[in-house]
Amino acid sequence: MEFKIKSLDSLAGKHKRILVFDCEFWHVLAKPKDNMHIKKSESNFFFIPREIGGFVLEKKKGAWNLNKPFFVTFEKPPRDTVLPISHYSTVTPQTGYKLDEIEQQLGIPWGEAFYSKLDSSGQKLYNEGMQVYLEDTNIKKHMKSPEWYIKFMNNYSRSLIIVKGTGDIEALENASKVYNFQYKKPLDVIDIAEWNEESNKLCKTAKLAGTFDCIKKYLNEDVKKIADVLPLEKAHDPSTDASMTLLIALYIESQKP
Repeated sequence: MEFKIKSLDSLAGKHKRILVFDCEFWHVLAKPKDNMHIKKSESNFFFIPREIGGFVLEKKKGAWNLNKPFFVTFEKPPRDTVLPISHYSTVTPQTGYKLDEIEQQLGIPWGEAFYSKLDSSGQKLYNEGMQVYLEDTNIKKHMKSPEWYIKFMNNYSRSLIIVKGTGDIEALENASKVYNFQYKKPLDVIDIAEWNEESNKLCKTAKLAGTFDCIKKYLNEDVKKIADVLPLEKAHDPSTDASMTLLIALYIESQKP
């Protein structure tokens, strides 16, 4: 599908290729000598992608072409990780219900549910929950080996990328060290998190879904044409979050003098 949109031309600048993506993460328990982007908490950890969704826009002969959205999932890394929960997973409703039950039975904050920190009964629940997540039909159907990152990095390094925050970029850098592939920088980065202060003023929130719900009524007719064909079904589905990220970026661009 082709689009001719002034705000997309302006957003892209000199670039002819835009990659918009979003990740949900494996929370990996850090070791003292890990050279990662570490998140400091009661249990220091780092992120690597667990699910990635998004799409590519390419400009050809003056028009933008939207490639088919992609969605990819990854096996549990060979490290101690937090058990996924339904709220941040693109799972079927049945799996989500089971994960909610297990999360409730564990009875500890989600971000602390590392296997090594659980007692024997908690570890049994963890193993059950991990199997439920990995065997979910939607997760299993889209599962890729780490070799997928090589193809993704080739696209990534030839694109202007649009993200919200630096977490997805840091997770890719971390994954390159875990799986020993080359991290290649993108041509440029647009980070809509830089608009958080303005979002808080206009929308009373800077969260992605809240910001999108606030600004969608202000989208011009050209941008609505893209919105009509993007996946926008469920927050925390990476493909949906990537779609909201692009549309917010286009709104921000349209407000510039």
